[in-house]
Amino acid sequence: MTRRLLLLRHAEAASAPAGDFSEHADLARPLTAAGRTAAIRCGDWLRTHALSPDLVLCSPARRTRETLEGLQPFLHTPSLFPTRFCDAIYEATVEALLAQIRLAPVQARTVLLVGHNPGISALASLMDNQAAVLDQGFATGSLAVFHMWGSDAENDASSWQGCDHQSLTLDTFSRP
Repeated sequence: MTRRLLLLRHAEAASAPAGDFSEHADLARPLTAAGRTAAIRCGDWLRTHALSPDLVLCSPARRTRETLEGLQPFLHTPSLFPTRFCDAIYEATVEALLAQIRLAPVQARTVLLVGHNPGISALASLMDNQAAVLDQGFATGSLAVFHMWGSDAENDASSWQGCDHQSLTLDTFSRP
């Protein structure tokens, strides 16, 4: 079975209260009604394409958690590993996101990372800089599906530890 990385930017979120630019206010931003609908659509898209993660890496922000909740009814099977809510994914650099992915166990064939821009967009562009579709930007609720080279071979020796810009290729990019 091919090793896949799914990068999902959280769905549309409400603005923080006027004048409150604190991290606490940003972390507490809920999804809008349109954001909840987009998360459900994304979950339906994952189900239709038979993509169910073995491991979920998710920012602790409310909007990412609510996006993940919107996906849940549509995922095929329960994940092999518990969802990891990682502080390092919130406002993360590409390097921080890659570090989280590289910690995924080798048994996890499909990893879903739910995070924020600009990190998610920058990571997607790094993973496949030839994919012109990624130049359109990573709107809220966008999902990029990558496959790892060689992971579908009979003698698969791939692992998440080796995940870098030369190991993945974009399969699909879906925007809401």
